[in-house]
Amino acid sequence: MRTLTRLVAATAAVGLATTIGIGTAFAAPSGHIVSADSGNGKITVVFGGSGLGDTGLDPSSATLSIDGQPVAAHGAAVGSGAPAPKRIAIIALDTSGSMAGAGIAAAKTAADAFLASVPADVAVGLVTFSDTPTLALRPTTDHNAVHDAVARLQAHGETALYDAMTLALATAGNSGVRNVILLSDGGDTRSKSSLQAATSAISASKVTLDAVGFRTSESQNGALQQLATAGHGRVVAGAQASSIAAAFAETAKDIASQIVVTTDIPKGFADKSVTLAVSALAGGARVADSAFVHLAAAAQAPQKPADYGPVQVPVTKQTVSKTVFYGALGGVFVGIVLLLAVALSAARKFGGESRIRRRLSVYTLSGKVVQERTEEAGFLGDSSIARSAMELAGRVVAKRDFEARLQQKLDAGAVPLKPAEWLLIHAGVCLGTGIVLLLISGGQPLWALLGLILGALGPLAYLIVKESRRKAAFVAQLPDTLNLMAGSLAAGYSLPQSVDAVVQEGSEPIVSEFNRALVDARLGVPIEDALESVAQRMGSQDFAWVVMAIRIQREVGGNLSEILRIVSDTIRERARLHRQVRVLSAEGRLSAWILGSLPPLFGAYLLLVRRSYIRPLFTDSFGLVMVGVGGSLMIIGVLWLRKVVRVEV
Repeated sequence: MRTLTRLVAATAAVGLATTIGIGTAFAAPSGHIVSADSGNGKITVVFGGSGLGDTGLDPSSATLSIDGQPVAAHGAAVGSGAPAPKRIAIIALDTSGSMAGAGIAAAKTAADAFLASVPADVAVGLVTFSDTPTLALRPTTDHNAVHDAVARLQAHGETALYDAMTLALATAGNSGVRNVILLSDGGDTRSKSSLQAATSAISASKVTLDAVGFRTSESQNGALQQLATAGHGRVVAGAQASSIAAAFAETAKDIASQIVVTTDIPKGFADKSVTLAVSALAGGARVADSAFVHLAAAAQAPQKPADYGPVQVPVTKQTVSKTVFYGALGGVFVGIVLLLAVALSAARKFGGESRIRRRLSVYTLSGKVVQERTEEAGFLGDSSIARSAMELAGRVVAKRDFEARLQQKLDAGAVPLKPAEWLLIHAGVCLGTGIVLLLISGGQPLWALLGLILGALGPLAYLIVKESRRKAAFVAQLPDTLNLMAGSLAAGYSLPQSVDAVVQEGSEPIVSEFNRALVDARLGVPIEDALESVAQRMGSQDFAWVVMAIRIQREVGGNLSEILRIVSDTIRERARLHRQVRVLSAEGRLSAWILGSLPPLFGAYLLLVRRSYIRPLFTDSFGLVMVGVGGSLMIIGVLWLRKVVRVEV
């Protein structure tokens, strides 16, 4: 019913305008090439016109010529068997204060007249402008929504006409058949851009723009004329609501009468810039237009590249076999179950109820049992699954004194894990990385092997880095620590008291290591032996000298405070000299890393992504000889570079 009402109103407005006349509204019919595209060996031209009235363009009468040479072409109305280009129309309405009353009512009537006549496939957007331009509605084929948005408009403020043109062009986009219908009753008073900038933007966008001036002066019509000329449109000046409604309805009819003219690109014209001329009959009169366009080159079949060695590897779709998929899925499931079991066990262990139970257990008959279980529980909890896994891992690390060496590394790196716990986590990371890379690679065993290697080396590298950083921090803090101990001894403190002062005033990792030595001393271990354990655990030769100096002083006597100050100065000078040597040898060490890691890394890359390229090195006898010789030279070169850049201080 709403659409019928708008159609009746638009028809009445057009009829009234025809009866009373509209000044310059409808001049002689003219044609316009809306868009011209070429591709896939064809030329597609959208041809429209203005002032065509009810007759429209006759598709069967369409002709096309290229550089003056007529060619066979086919014309059809848009949407009737012809390719349907995307069509967008933007209504730009002036809602400034001068449009209040009759002006805003006339604008709404004109917009309804346009909506009643425009084809259903045209996406219509709404831009309003007063003090600033506003996008009231994005382009949509729901014309009822546009009608509702127009009905809510209110007039206020001044006029930002040129800024509104910029917003309308951005809303229309840069593809398809685009029209802008502008209605304004005055000149621009608030825009930040100029008339010249607006006309340049319209001309560059290739948008068709029709302007309607409502009760505008001659100077204001001049600005509208420049905008319409840049958009290959027309200007209509009207003083009545019926006249501007008729102009909007006429523009909608022009959009509805657009035709599509298609033809094949003739031989000799491909990849050339030519002049296209299109004409068609409109009510017995022929309208025409021409445009200078570039025709796309004809598509050529891909040529086989010359064989100059390695060629591009075709990308193939990787698929995972069912056996690999279900096996990996089962491994992931088992891992998730183990993680959940460990997490639940740990949560129960560290929960508030368990802590309260352990604190109260000393006053109960079960206190001894709870205390024993607490001591046996580790980082992974005390569940049956965790205990079984810990026992198995414990039997593995207990062989060949591996447990003691791993425990020393964990202590040096301040990793709060037992050797068995670390081994379980290490194995989980190794298997998890292998499964992930196996799934990502589509079931390739080589990637799974690489994942196992990375999973095995990753935690080990983490432990080594953490241990080395902690040892380096210990050595860096050692001179200041010795000065603090010397000051405490000079003030009358004993050696254990000076160690306690370091624990109170120092920083990590000195604090935790000295605190451990202090605890050992309180349990009956001689303080020299406790400090010797610190030196062994941190691998510090400098601190071993300090402990030796303490032992000598304890046996033969002397000023321990002065001895510690001298040792501190010596260590500080050695550290300064060591830093200087590292700076001077930095370039050589970097070269050694690059030269030593580049060949194996590049070889591994080729082995994974281009196996056929590197296969002869392992399948041919001469290739095996090359690998052996190259590997031997690499090892010799790495050892040589290591000897050159490593300077003992």
